Amino acid sequence: MSAHESLIERERSFHNLRFADEIRGAQDKYYFAIQDCDARYERLLTEHARGAVALDYGCALGDWALQLAPHAAQMHGIDISDVAIHSATAAAARAGLTNTHFQVMDAHHTLYPDNYFDLVFGIGIIHHLDTGRSLQEVARILKPGGVAIFREPLGCNPVINLYRTATPQARTPDEHPLVVADRAIAERHFTKSRWTFYGLLTLASVPLRRAGLGQVV
Repeated sequence: MSAHESLIERERSFHNLRFADEIRGAQDKYYFAIQDCDARYERLLTEHARGAVALDYGCALGDWALQLAPHAAQMHGIDISDVAIHSATAAAARAGLTNTHFQVMDAHHTLYPDNYFDLVFGIGIIHHLDTGRSLQEVARILKPGGVAIFREPLGCNPVINLYRTATPQARTPDEHPLVVADRAIAERHFTKSRWTFYGLLTLASVPLRRAGLGQVV
């Protein structure tokens, strides 16, 4: 088995377990600090999904794909976890969505033709992958003028990096929060690469998550 095949199997096993029995619930409280990021992400996706052929790249249980599917011409989703794809497909059927297509697929080497998608998007997926290979693949399957939108963790905050080191069980050994070098890779593959940063004081804000002071309105 090659190094890449071993990585894929580790990721598949971890995420099949995760989706069968959510093991990262303890991390959810930290996402409180980036509610404004999530709100902007949702606005951008809704805007660009209208009438689009779109791909949820690392779709997990398909929550975003299912939410956006009514706006899109076609909504595709891929994930390395067969457990996740089975769940997403079943959810689409229950919702009566006929324009959704979910498949188990290696995000480094998708089966889509060149210039196929108007929109490719994902949350927390690129940092599980080889940055260069995955972004090259995203660029390949995007139509000219297409848009890729990702929300990813960064590896630039030393306090959060210490927390990551102290909680290895919460992530796979192959995860690598993005750093400056990854931005340079993105800029090689796309004509425009725009980054917006959130969550500088993520850990410090957690005690405020139940207070009205911290709620996004």
